Amino acid sequence: MPFILLIIGSILVIYNYRIIKKENGIKSEDKSSKISFKNMLQDNKDGLSDYKIEIGRLRRDIAESLTELQEEIIEIKDNFNKLKNNEKIYEDIKDIESSNESIIDENSSYKLNYDDDVISEISFPEKADSNKTQSIKKLLEDGLTVEQICYDLSVSKGEVLLVKGLFRK
Repeated sequence: MPFILLIIGSILVIYNYRIIKKENGIKSEDKSSKISFKNMLQDNKDGLSDYKIEIGRLRRDIAESLTELQEEIIEIKDNFNKLKNNEKIYEDIKDIESSNESIIDENSSYKLNYDDDVISEISFPEKADSNKTQSIKKLLEDGLTVEQICYDLSVSKGEVLLVKGLFRK
């Protein structure tokens, strides 16, 4: 049995060798005598019709459109995720504000309790203000200018003009 297979294999090798030699030896222009793969491929390329080329173009256009759509979908997903995160942050801010309000309410109740414990009120700023007004009035009566009064008492020009306007009336 192996001997028969060797004989059949050698016969096929010799037969194919002769066909290849004949193919290389023939130099005629007759396409029907050429059987090689290269020649058949060239014949099929030449035989492509316009509709097959158009189908190829349409496939390419559709593929490009699909990739663009996929990119846009990814962009939309990213934007949607960002909006979700912003909503979560906004909700967190509301929670923080409500907790701050409750803390402020608690602190104000403590302040109210503290204010109840105050024995007396001290009004030193009113006395200081009245001293300023008296000194401004005195300097105005002495005939100093507004700039000189501002420099001497280290007060703003607006305060001096206000006191001056009040005493005129």
